[in-house]
Amino acid sequence: MSVDKRAAFAYECAKEVKEKNIEPKEYKAYCKKLPMMIKTNGLGATLAFVRGKANGSGKGSKAYKKIEEQFLDWLAEKSHLSDVIGTKSGNLDGRVIALESAEYRAVTIELLALLNWMRRFAEGLIEGEA
Repeated sequence: MSVDKRAAFAYECAKEVKEKNIEPKEYKAYCKKLPMMIKTNGLGATLAFVRGKANGSGKGSKAYKKIEEQFLDWLAEKSHLSDVIGTKSGNLDGRVIALESAEYRAVTIELLALLNWMRRFAEGLIEGEA
C-alpha cells in the first residue's frame, strides 16, 4: 500500500473532523489511544469497543462513530484489502473476527498503519486536549 495514499486519506479524515467540528479533541485522544488498545486487546475486541461507544450517546460517541466510518471507508474502498473486507455496509467488527488468521493480521497491520497517520494529522491539525 502506498504510504502517500494512506497519509492523504488520514489527512482528509483529520481535516474533516476539524472542519465539521465532530468532537475534534475527543477524536484526537482516541486516535492516540486506539493503537495500544489494538496491540493489547486485539483488533476484534477494539473494533467491538469502538462500535459500542459509537452507538452510545455519551461524550465521544460522535468521534468514535467517525473513526469507525473512516476505518470502514479505508478498508472497504481505498486499501488493498477491499476484497477481504467487502462492502462499506454492515459491522466491521463482525467481519474482522470472521477472517482467516493471515487476513486478520493483514487488516490489523493496515489499521495500525492508518492510525499512525491519523494520530499524526490529528495532533497537527486539532488544538487542545480532550
